[in-house]
Amino acid sequence: MVPLSERSRITALVALARRLGAGLVTALAAVSLTFFALRLAAGDPVASLLSQGLTTPAQAEAIRRSLGYDLPLLQQYLHFLTNLTRGDLGVSLYSGQPVAAILSSQLASTLQLATLSLVFALPLGILLGSISSWKTRPTARRIATTLSGLATSLPVATTGVISLLIVSLLARGRVRGIQLWLPALVLGFAAAGPFARAVHSGLESSLSSPFILAAKARGLRRGRRIYWHALRPALPAAIALISLEAAFLFAGTVVTETVFSRPGLGRTLVRSILQADFPVAQGIVALAALIYVGSQMLADGLGWVLDPRLRGSG
Repeated sequence: MVPLSERSRITALVALARRLGAGLVTALAAVSLTFFALRLAAGDPVASLLSQGLTTPAQAEAIRRSLGYDLPLLQQYLHFLTNLTRGDLGVSLYSGQPVAAILSSQLASTLQLATLSLVFALPLGILLGSISSWKTRPTARRIATTLSGLATSLPVATTGVISLLIVSLLARGRVRGIQLWLPALVLGFAAAGPFARAVHSGLESSLSSPFILAAKARGLRRGRRIYWHALRPALPAAIALISLEAAFLFAGTVVTETVFSRPGLGRTLVRSILQADFPVAQGIVALAALIYVGSQMLADGLGWVLDPRLRGSG
């Protein structure tokens, strides 16, 4: 007979394998959708080079043949998937650089923005989620609930433009590092909204759990101490959610880097779509899909490590 703890580990591994399979299918769907959408919407990418006078008709025909754009669409798709499995993302139509080199040159800026955004999002989410559960302080609770709701509902572009207007009026251009900390604060505020909701939901559930009710029955008043004990079991699910926020932050950088004119993968993606630079756009989407799958696996792993119930302990 298999022990209970061993069965829980097997169940967790099966769940992780299923999630990995589902994530890979989702990533394949995203990459495939991007491939066909670019070709059906933008048409021939080499025609854009011709219209801008960047190449001659003879050179354009040579580019089509070298990149396989003269082949049937389905054959192009199979060729793209084959190269993708080998890690070959192709070369940019405009710069002639390998797409992998372009992504690596822009990745550091995007990671810097996303990391600093998480530094803002974590404490802000815990603070808003905790205060929104303070029934003894209704004013603070309403303010925290309103802020977390705004963080969840407001588009990043809206908060970005508003923050730029406020800073430009107050600072008059005298603030240093505005292209890093301000977009990180905007993106971190948006990421803090779902995190605050997860903390609030977990805290409300913990406050009505038997061990908290037993503590109240023994005379422990509702204060910082009881909130701390209720917050501890609520944090694992919320922290696991942060790993999924990595995919959201990557998508948010597309808007944030464009609004604040920052270098990075998001701004490069917008430029490549406008220029019909298919290889670069497809490479960025493939990287985003990989980040999505990795963040899903990290979320499941963190949930299994942090939550004893998932490990079958006790």
